[in-house]
Amino acid sequence: MIKNVIFDIGNVLLKFNRNYLLGNFYQGEDFEWLKETIFRDWELMDDDTLSPEKHLEDVLASLPEKYHAIAKGVLTRWEEFMLYNHATSNLVKELKDKGYKLYIISNMTRHFITREDLFPVLKLFDGIVYSAPVKMLKPQPEIYQYMIDKYSLKPTECVFIDNLMENLEAAEKLGMKTFLYNDNLMILRDFIYEN
Repeated sequence: MIKNVIFDIGNVLLKFNRNYLLGNFYQGEDFEWLKETIFRDWELMDDDTLSPEKHLEDVLASLPEKYHAIAKGVLTRWEEFMLYNHATSNLVKELKDKGYKLYIISNMTRHFITREDLFPVLKLFDGIVYSAPVKMLKPQPEIYQYMIDKYSLKPTECVFIDNLMENLEAAEKLGMKTFLYNDNLMILRDFIYEN
């Protein structure tokens, strides 16, 4: 029986779209090149291999000065352009009201953590594991085990919801039920309540 519902953030709870993000700062002919340059090595921030500060420094060093303000805007304000997935947020509130324990496990930079107050829905969760502070990433088994141990969870009582199959496969190996997120909230809701 599912007692614990574990969500990913990116493109599950909050929508993260690099084109939309950069498009709020720049729409010119160098869009694709600029996007590639700004987001190069982005994933290295998720396990804190690369600090957000060093990433910004590296990006600026590789760009003509005319693009510095754009890059700074993107890299210091990107979380402001993550949009709520309102359907998922409503499901979170519904599950909370029904007594489910709610958790997050997400590959996320230190920068986001300092700005998480922008998203009140995160206050509904009973526990959160972000990758950067623990220096582990999904789909490494260690980050799932870390969550299980930290919050004393029984894997067979958990469902993990993510939009990437490789992240789900790692959770399944530890005994969790999983659900591949695809915006179909009715199927997700039924899956949780029927298990």
